[in-house]
Amino acid sequence: MRESREALLIVPDTYYPNTITQINTAANNSSEPMLAAIEAVVAMAEVNPEAARVALWRLQTDWKTLARMEERLGGEPTQAALKIGAAIYLARMELASPSPQLRQRLVPEIMEWLGRRELSTAE
Repeated sequence: MRESREALLIVPDTYYPNTITQINTAANNSSEPMLAAIEAVVAMAEVNPEAARVALWRLQTDWKTLARMEERLGGEPTQAALKIGAAIYLARMELASPSPQLRQRLVPEIMEWLGRRELSTAE
């Protein structure tokens, strides 16, 4: 396998810390932490898709937050990491589309992968 020599995109921290705080607060105040976290991400992305995309890029290098997500998701650590990575990738791709619609197009699939129930339909 060939090693990648590409540099990771460096994303400024102006939006990211607040985003992580809001998502953690939503998760911590819910009986369904993963569902609450995803609902919070979707709500933020609906308001500012580009900022959400930037935050998702930054999340990929935030090992501490990723480890907490894997722990919260539970199950075998490698599987949890793969599920989270796939969800991040798909969300970034949807947010790059001309008319992103995470709630309708993508979130039900992510929730299924994560082994959780679907998001509420209330917006």
